[in-house]
Amino acid sequence: MTPISAPEDVGALWLLTLQRAIGRASHDVKDALNGISVNLEVIRSRAARPDVPASAVAQFGDAAGQQLERLTTLIEAVLALGRADRTPADVGATLRRVVAICGASASSTDAAVQLVDGGVMGSAQTRVHGDVVRLALMAPLLDMVTGTDRARRLSEVTCTLAGNDDAVQVVIAAEGRRATIPNGVAHILRGAGVRWTEGQDLSLAFPRA
Repeated sequence: MTPISAPEDVGALWLLTLQRAIGRASHDVKDALNGISVNLEVIRSRAARPDVPASAVAQFGDAAGQQLERLTTLIEAVLALGRADRTPADVGATLRRVVAICGASASSTDAAVQLVDGGVMGSAQTRVHGDVVRLALMAPLLDMVTGTDRARRLSEVTCTLAGNDDAVQVVIAAEGRRATIPNGVAHILRGAGVRWTEGQDLSLAFPRA
């Protein structure tokens, strides 16, 4: 097996990828904060009027709650991916966090992302280093979700988590688009023992721990 790149090289590339992802997610964070603020101000102003029933502000409370839930999911994912990963790494947990950051909000023209449980047999842990797992999932997904035609939203991207006795598998697919591993990431994955196939779908196999 080809030796893996130096840990500092993997870490540096992962940091650049995470910064790119957070840059996209920052728009969602700002939108959510603004939405929460606006809805709470409406609730505050209407609740101060004695003639306004509680039912008149319920929809604004629901909207604020939904935006807070999205914001909480984003922040938890960013914090988890910013910390050193546990050993062995969990492909399923990492994928959920990556999808949370890469999934676009309703106001975005980029693609939305759906996570599908394809039935993992047993644990989703892998012997591949955590930063390599993160890089393998985040780098191609970012390329898939980022649109160039701002006049319309890209079709949804589906990430399916599955597995067999030997490996935990992730399949990334989107209608009409080819899924690939970026050139700078490929040699790192080869050195770490990650296998993949490209085409209409990108299928990644992480050897089990």
